[in-house]
Amino acid sequence: MKTAIVYLSKYGTTKKVADMIKERLMDDDVTMIDLSVDISPDLSSYERIIVGSSVYVGSAKKKFREFCLKNHVSLFAVKEVGLFLCGMEPDEIKQKEEMVRSFPEELLRHSKARGFMGGEIQFEKMNMLEKFAVKKIMKTTSSVSNINEQEINHFVQKMLS
Repeated sequence: MKTAIVYLSKYGTTKKVADMIKERLMDDDVTMIDLSVDISPDLSSYERIIVGSSVYVGSAKKKFREFCLKNHVSLFAVKEVGLFLCGMEPDEIKQKEEMVRSFPEELLRHSKARGFMGGEIQFEKMNMLEKFAVKKIMKTTSSVSNINEQEINHFVQKMLS
């Protein structure tokens, strides 16, 4: 099945997760599309579209949300769709709230799979203000990774079923 994995990644964690999804799909016909490079990709020839973003302050970046809003009726409604987010929120209820804030309701209902894949704090890539905010909110002063490979595996299994 011809698949597009469309993602927006600030520090590279979402790209890393998108690559992990691609690897687990075990399909040669997967195209990776970085929304920071191409905000209006032509997705009409793909049968399966997987979209993902990082979460900051409770939702995906505006650029990503606008992409989903622009395409959710005309394109995503007729494709097999998977949705994922990357973030550090440990509470499952809050993770679901972040999904609702990041994706249009119709797209959430139509999606075959949804996943909150965990995330990373990458201090070495942050500016001073971001480091200060993370120290204050997350109570950590070093890089942390909590990518949830089990959730990635579950997401891919749902996409392939």
